[in-house]
Amino acid sequence: MTREFRVVIEGQNHTVVISDETEALLAARAAGKASVGLWRKDGDQDLSATGYVIESMEDADQEYLEQVVRRKLGLPWLIAETERLRIREFQPGDETRIPKEADETEADRAFHSPRLLREYIRYQYGFYGYGIWAVTEKKSGIVVGKVGLANLTWDMDVPEGVELGYHIFAPYRRRGYGMEACRGILSWYQGRMDCRLYAKTDASNKASVSLLEKSGFSVIDRKYIGEGRWHCLYEWNC
Repeated sequence: MTREFRVVIEGQNHTVVISDETEALLAARAAGKASVGLWRKDGDQDLSATGYVIESMEDADQEYLEQVVRRKLGLPWLIAETERLRIREFQPGDETRIPKEADETEADRAFHSPRLLREYIRYQYGFYGYGIWAVTEKKSGIVVGKVGLANLTWDMDVPEGVELGYHIFAPYRRRGYGMEACRGILSWYQGRMDCRLYAKTDASNKASVSLLEKSGFSVIDRKYIGEGRWHCLYEWNC
């Protein structure tokens, strides 16, 4: 079975081929078209010509097809839009738009490297469909911070889920951008994910604690990290 679907992005028509036939997927790749493999229950097929596989045609709604095309073209996906902000996937070139800060972690530094940023876009967004996203001002287009979701890491035993992360760059703080961006992500999460949602912060970070509590998070666990400091795990209860 082979079907073609039309997807319109920024006024341009694009074709997505969905098929359970190897030849059709190879032909789509040769023609530069986006494609999705249709898995058969007998499993006797080669779908290696495409990076996407679904079990039923009903799984390919318009949003999914647009995402497949955007992945192929290297176009960022718009995650959420608020009154003042747009939250989108990072794209090549953003590494020059992110300020370097003194308290960066090794993970933060990856967003300054063209190679590592390309790999993050390809593997994190491409495999999970979520990750850390760019927060931009609507008016200026400036990248003012990062916000997004990652797989939870926590030493103690808690149910699996994802964690909310957020960071507004120093020049753009005290404008309410952190709260606005997080609310945009929470709205996105509600409509698309059914796992638990967590967040982590140092108990001494009053601004972060206030943001989480106002957003509907409650402390469910904590661990002592030395020098009188506690690291707290929050869960979203909305």
